[in-house]
Amino acid sequence: MALTRQDIARSGLKLLNEAGLNGLTLRLIAADLGVKAPALYWHMKNKQELLDEMATQMYADSVEDRRPPDSLGEWEAAAYAARALRRMMLSYRDGGKVFAGTYLGDMSLVGEHPLRRSIEAGLDEARASRGVFTIYCFVVGFVIEEQAVRPMPGEFDERYAQSAGQAVLGDADARFEDGLQMVLSGARQWLGVA
Repeated sequence: MALTRQDIARSGLKLLNEAGLNGLTLRLIAADLGVKAPALYWHMKNKQELLDEMATQMYADSVEDRRPPDSLGEWEAAAYAARALRRMMLSYRDGGKVFAGTYLGDMSLVGEHPLRRSIEAGLDEARASRGVFTIYCFVVGFVIEEQAVRPMPGEFDERYAQSAGQAVLGDADARFEDGLQMVLSGARQWLGVA
């Protein structure tokens, strides 16, 4: 059986929950796949390429979950997609860190612009894209911070119990929703759309 980038990424995602991002190495993945580490270097030059491929695989696996119902308006659909993006990242230990700063190898996974109808009605596409990117950055950043406190469901980093205020220890879903609404409201105001 020929080894593929997808095989390597899937192994990396499987091992991510066990080892965490800091413990994930190409050697560990090679052992999981039953090959020698140099075999992986034919497919990926370094750990960043591995992370890019893992993020692409995470994104590909969540396409259906991220697709909002047709009945939603643009901004409701953007919120829906943001929630789905968070769920996707939370399904992996260090999922936010894996996704941060990575390059998606298959841009067709991104789909059409979430504000396509507004752009067709005259909204500047570059500004709309900056607004959507800001929403995306909020989600990634929120998940990174959320996973620092709770690396996996049911786990809690006790260091935060002493120093963190209620803002960190409170209901993560409610905090996410509040933050998402602030970002969406700010984006809409900045773009000058209702």
